[in-house]
Amino acid sequence: MTTLKNPRMRRGLGLLAGTAALALALVGCSGGDDAEPVPERDLGTPVAGEIEEGALAGASLTFAGSGGVFQDGQTEALWDPFAEASGAAFTQDAFDAGKLKAMVDAGNVSWDIVNTTQFDTARGCGTLYEEYDYDQIDTSKIPEGTITDKCMVPQILYGLVVVYNTDAFGDDPPTSAADFFDTEKYPGKRTVSQSTYVDPQTVEFALTAQGKDVAELSVDDIEGAFDMYRGLGDDVIGWTTGAQAQQQLEAGEAVMGLVWSGRGYGAAAAGAPVAPMWDEWMIMVDSNGIPKGVKDKQAAFAAVNYSLGAEQQAKMTELTSYGGVNVDAEPEMDELLTEWMTTEHLDTGISPNVDFWVENYDALASAWAGWATGS
Repeated sequence: MTTLKNPRMRRGLGLLAGTAALALALVGCSGGDDAEPVPERDLGTPVAGEIEEGALAGASLTFAGSGGVFQDGQTEALWDPFAEASGAAFTQDAFDAGKLKAMVDAGNVSWDIVNTTQFDTARGCGTLYEEYDYDQIDTSKIPEGTITDKCMVPQILYGLVVVYNTDAFGDDPPTSAADFFDTEKYPGKRTVSQSTYVDPQTVEFALTAQGKDVAELSVDDIEGAFDMYRGLGDDVIGWTTGAQAQQQLEAGEAVMGLVWSGRGYGAAAAGAPVAPMWDEWMIMVDSNGIPKGVKDKQAAFAAVNYSLGAEQQAKMTELTSYGGVNVDAEPEMDELLTEWMTTEHLDTGISPNVDFWVENYDALASAWAGWATGS
């Protein structure tokens, strides 16, 4: 098997929606169309990874993803086989949160499935995203706890992990979130996200280091988390994209980083002396979201259901390096990819408090803006 470095950038909870006006112009402001509703089809009992041959002949679907090797891998492993089996036409586009909102507001939605975060579908459930009819989705093989709102089915599993330099700490590696903040025992620069995307798990990691249970958070905890990062002083540097985080690790600019697992793997695959810390890491899930007002909801559900098959998920992992969402998937992985695969370490991962962050998003966004701008 050939493993690939993944240049994918994760979309998160944006501080700004600067593209919304342009997107509205692109989709038009004239309101919804008058297309006849698509009649329901008898697709039988859903089985993950299966669709009756030609069952969706004449249907047309578009997936909006994050581009790069990741979307290419999804297309090859999931969507192209679905199109061939179902008879549906399937096209690709680039996801943009502002454009999605403009489409929904205009009542003229041209996307059927989008790749976004579990926080985005939770915040926009019922307004930007359709609720799933789980009777049309076989969820029996989805990892427990990864369906986190009514408008999502998980797409991939990855994580926010501590990645450390083995030349510096190979004999005495960090084993806890608290170790990330211990600059006496583990001296050197740390890199942490300061992107424009609000990342609740970065906050939860710092609170875990304080000994807090992320299932029992309060608004007052938020600033305390950022105080932890600010307390690192000159030993903390920021990254604004996944590519930058990976480069900092590869170049040795940071001896430790709190980064997306795929970026840590990318640095290791490039030859950097780095390893992941799995003792405490933050579980991340991306959503298959169905935009509100989608024209053929049943076909979109069928495509998502097909994508959840063990064979499809295994191939997706092999092509992208990201964890699949079928517990029976058995991807062919070399030793390095196995070391970095989040699905091998779910027992030590910490799931996010999605409900808390949806309810307290404004407070989080305000605190994040201060952290990201250095104020």
